[in-house]
Amino acid sequence: VTAREGETILQVLRREKVETPTLCFHDNLTPAKACRACVVELKNSRALVASCERKAEAGMEIQTESERVQNARRGVFELLLSQNNTDTAPSLLAQAKSLGADPDHYKGQRYEHGFHDDNQLYVRDYDKCILCYRCVEACGVDAQNTFALTVAGR
Repeated sequence: VTAREGETILQVLRREKVETPTLCFHDNLTPAKACRACVVELKNSRALVASCERKAEAGMEIQTESERVQNARRGVFELLLSQNNTDTAPSLLAQAKSLGADPDHYKGQRYEHGFHDDNQLYVRDYDKCILCYRCVEACGVDAQNTFALTVAGR
């Protein structure tokens, strides 16, 4: 496969129609690299790399379906399913199911963060937040340049 100059691994994978899960990635935003759902295995690298951020390089060899990659991706989704209300997130549930994620793998108390309707511009339902940072990026230099949202306590 030949990558175009400046393309990320994820862009190459999508162009080649290789299914790669993403949660925090959006075409119009700077990659947050927060979710780790898009990780791939890079030959001779100890760590898995986020395909949304890593630029493709000449001679690069990656694996998208190795056991290590699948375990990491499954873990990401199992953690999300254990802590978040996913009742209204069909795409999240579909991706989790395709990876064989067990929603009961991590059992524990689910925290109720609550619904906030105290602002005229937007409504926040933190029980549905998956910490993808897309809203933060959209409020930053990528779109609105207002920096109205930030992440605290993480």
